[in-house]
This record gives sequence, structure tokens and C-alpha cells, in this order.
Amino acid sequence: MKKTVSVNIKGMNFLIEEDAYEILQNYLDRLSNGLKNEKGGKEIIEDIELRIAELCSETLTDRKQVVEKEDIEKILATLGDPSQYLDDTEEKFSESNQQDKKDHEKRIFRDTEHAVIAGVCSGIAKYTNIDVVIIRAIFVAVLLFGGFGFPLYVILWIIIPKANSTIDKLRMQGKPVTVENVREEVEQAADRLSKGSTRFANKLRKDDSYSQRINSIGRIFSILFGTGIIAIGLVFLTLFLIFIMGGAQVIPVQSESGFLSFPEFGQLVLENAGDVKWAWISIFLIGFSSTLFFLLLGSKIVFKIHNFWSKMALVVLFLTGFAGTIIAMFIGIRTGREMAIEGEIEKSIGTVSSQELRIQTITPKLSSIETYEVKSKGRYGMMSIEGDRVVESGIYIEYQQSPDSLFHIYQNLTANSHSHQKAIKKAKNITHSIQLNNNVLTMDSHYSFPKKDKLRDQDVYILIAVPTNGRVYANNELVLPTESRLTRMLEKFEFDEQEGYINSRGEYRK
Repeated sequence: MKKTVSVNIKGMNFLIEEDAYEILQNYLDRLSNGLKNEKGGKEIIEDIELRIAELCSETLTDRKQVVEKEDIEKILATLGDPSQYLDDTEEKFSESNQQDKKDHEKRIFRDTEHAVIAGVCSGIAKYTNIDVVIIRAIFVAVLLFGGFGFPLYVILWIIIPKANSTIDKLRMQGKPVTVENVREEVEQAADRLSKGSTRFANKLRKDDSYSQRINSIGRIFSILFGTGIIAIGLVFLTLFLIFIMGGAQVIPVQSESGFLSFPEFGQLVLENAGDVKWAWISIFLIGFSSTLFFLLLGSKIVFKIHNFWSKMALVVLFLTGFAGTIIAMFIGIRTGREMAIEGEIEKSIGTVSSQELRIQTITPKLSSIETYEVKSKGRYGMMSIEGDRVVESGIYIEYQQSPDSLFHIYQNLTANSHSHQKAIKKAKNITHSIQLNNNVLTMDSHYSFPKKDKLRDQDVYILIAVPTNGRVYANNELVLPTESRLTRMLEKFEFDEQEGYINSRGEYRK
């Protein structure tokens, strides 16, 4: 059981243990004696009392309403012992000045008074006499491009001590511990405390310790959120460098050099060189601005950067990305216009009087090497590039009821463009091998068209009109009619429209 006394420090009431009060009073007496002849000494003491009140309030919780002796000792240790820098005579202090310089050589501390997170960057800035913005920029750069900026910051947070006292702050800046330097440092700290005393007093009166805890939790979440945004920026940067700037071949269209890159594929889709150039400009603007936007926004949240230039940079990046999006939309509309109108041409292949039609697909013989024949074209997927032509795999087969007792076979070629005349011209440029010999229809399962025609939904359709009781075989497999189709045919005496598909290996698919 200890006796407590009620004290008023700068208009704020505290319950304090009696022995703690005596220690505090003794400290203030020594401080007053040391500053009684100094100009502005009274103001310095008042501001230090305000700092004591602030530190005392931080020791109190809902369960703890009394300031204890141990609390006072920690507070006074933080403020520093007056005997370290306040003596009765300047002469005595001057005699030990050279020793003080030696004892208090420049050391690195965490400057939590000007901290964004833990004061590591501001402490290093004070120690090196470099602008703190430059130090923070270096850490951000190391975080983004080296990947170890964050763990490095945490390690420095752990191993670098915090500047707790005025002496530590002087050592951090490499200043000798003289009366003048101590007075200057105390006055600067007191000035900052004076400016925030009103706000601080209001916080104490409202007892917002709960709000402070909420703010601390919110700060943690904001750091995590900002880190997530930085991660998104890094993903954007990686994709931008690999797939756009690096020209990675990832589009599954086989060419002489392998798969196609995005730029190469763009040349197959976009109408002219001007569209390709503007598409590249839009992609660069969108990729570059979005990457920097996310990185800067995440850095602002994590490091609490609130200056004018960072806001302006975000606005400029947003407008740059918006401009790139407008350009991309314009190019997309132009390209979409080239796909708007379909042109189709039809060629009659012939008729078959037999009740059976046999479809055979062919794979062209490419070359001979000694006793070997090259049978495979080495294609991947449904499209490949061979010289100046685009080769697509697979044709469509459509069946309908014949108007007579004969098979009628037609070849339909289709393509798209922004006008019917140009669409017809592109359809005429499609090359597809098909031949009818008696009742055997031989055709290539691939077709090609010039690269200059671009990808405009070019397709090949084989239309077969099937007579009643006619049978169709594809690569020796009966495809028409199946048993169920034959029953329906006998009932209705007509065919419903049916589509078939022959893939790159010549296999029939319904």
C-alpha cells in the first residue's frame, strides 16, 4: 500500500505515488535552478512540464489510474538528467567539453519524432545529413526492384535503437553536448510540443485512448493495403516487361520462329501500320501509367506521403492511362469495323448420282529426305504462318435435303471487312483444295489466305445436298444417316440442317 497525491501538471490532474512525486519535484527543481538565469528558461520548463504530462498520460489505462514511481523514472530517463547538460557554471562544462565530444561521437538512432513508420529513414537521414525524402526513395526503389527493401527495413528497425533523450538526438546528429546545443534541441522540441499542446489536451480530456488503438489498427491495415497495391504494381510491371516490351512469344500461332508475340499477332489483326503504331502507343501509355500509378499510390499509403507533387503525379498518371484507353478504344472500334460485313462466294464442285458419298481428307506431301517422307506440317492449334500466308485448320460441312436424287456439292468461302466488296475480295483470296472423282470427295482439311488480308474470320464451308436414302461416309465412317436420323428421315421425308466438322487430322466431328 502506497500513499498517493493529486498533482496538476499544466492544467491536467494526475494521481501519483508520493515517492514518485518527490522524484519528479526534485527533477523540476534541478531543472529550474539550471535554467533560472537562461533566456527563455521559464518557457522551456513549461514546455518540458507539458511533455511530462503527455508521457504520464500514456502510462495510464482503464485498469491503471495512478502514475507509479517506475513510470516517473522512465519518463525522466527519456527527458534526460539535467546534470548531464546543466551545471552551475559554463566554465565547468567547457572543461569537459573535449571529453564530451569524445564520449558522444556520432551514432545512429531511429528518429521516431519525425517517423512515418519506425523512424529508420529519418534517423539515417539525420546521421548522414541527407534529405529524408532521398533515403525513403532509396528504400522504395530497393523494395520494388530488389525485393528485399521491406525485410531490410524490419532488420534495421530491430537493431537500431530509438533516440529517447535529448542527448541521443544530439549524438544522432554528431553534435557535441554543450549547453548551447542542448538548449537549442530542447527549445525545438518544446516548440513542437507547444504547437500541439491544445490538440493533445483535448485528446486527454476526451479520453480517446480507445480511438488511438483503433487508429493504430487502422494504420496496420493501411500498410497491408498499400503493400498489396505495390504488389499489384509489381505484377503489372512484370507482365509489361515480359509480354509487351520483351516480346515474349505466347500466342499459340505457329510461325517459322515459334509462337507469335503480342506485337506480331497485332500485325495480323490490325488493318494497317498506322493502327499498329497507335496500338503500341496506347498499350505503352496504359501499361506504363498503370504500373507507376499503383506503385506510387501504394508507397503513399505505406509511407504516408502527402505532398503536393505526389498528388500531381497520380493525377498525371491517371490522365495518361485514360488517354491510352481512349486511343485503344478508337483502334478497337476501327478494327471492329473491319469485321462488320461478311462476304461469301460459292462454287459448285459437282454432283454424284450414286447413293453413297465418300469424303476423304488429304495431307499434302511436303518433302522427301532419303527414304523418309515428311508427313507432318508441325502445326500447333488451329493456325500457323507459312511464308506470307496464314494457314488455318478445319473446315465446316453442312448437310441439307437434296431437291432431287443426286448429291450436290458446293464450296463456300467467307470473309469479313468494312465493305461487302472488300469482304468478297478477301474471300476470293482463300485457297482450299477440293476435288470430286466419281463418288469420292477429296479435300484438304486446311485452307490458307494472304497475311495482308489480316484475320477477318475467314472460313470454308462445304455444302452437301443429300438425296433421300443417301449415305455419307467421312474417312470410312458412316456419318449420315445414323439410325436415329434415318428414322426421322423416313417419318418426315426430309433432312433437318446438320453441321459436321473435319479437324486438322481429317477426323469427322458432329
